[in-house]
Amino acid sequence: MGYLDRILDDGTDRDRWLTSRFDVVGASDAAKLAKAASVDKYLADKLAARSFTGNSYTESGNRWEPMMLAWAGIPGNKALIHSPEEKGFAATPDGIGRTLAECKAKHMKVVFGPSLGEWRQLAWQFLCLPEFDETEFIWVELDAGGEIRGDLKGEPKHLTVKRSDPKIVDLTRQITPIATDLLARLRVARSYERATA
Repeated sequence: MGYLDRILDDGTDRDRWLTSRFDVVGASDAAKLAKAASVDKYLADKLAARSFTGNSYTESGNRWEPMMLAWAGIPGNKALIHSPEEKGFAATPDGIGRTLAECKAKHMKVVFGPSLGEWRQLAWQFLCLPEFDETEFIWVELDAGGEIRGDLKGEPKHLTVKRSDPKIVDLTRQITPIATDLLARLRVARSYERATA
């Protein structure tokens, strides 16, 4: 079964896509999975996530993402795609082409690659889309006015991350059992919500 056969939601309707994410552990959830002892906290965050619809950083990312993808020559993606092994594990990479792509807008920061949470997010996307061996991590460093820093001459930065990268391998091993526990608890909570609605 290819990834096109594993689409939970095509992303054409944002509200429907957000609803589809309620019952799965997604990449943004996986980015936070640092400690097995904190699963109750992760579950509480997940159950409270219905109220978040975006902020100024979300808007900035939405503005810059298509430009970063065009710069890299990678088609954009809005589809929520589940893992072949577990329908409750899913991700929406920003781009899918010859490789995956993940785009970030960095406000008033100079960075040299993914943060630890972003590394977890990349590891999760590899877990959900095993057909791909590379992700192009692309970011723009923005000034106070929300434009690319002048010294970068309008160019984003990028890093090719391979599935075999030791950091990806280690983080996959760390977050998978935490995510498995989180998903089991999430399913119980959602079942209770539906039974008492």
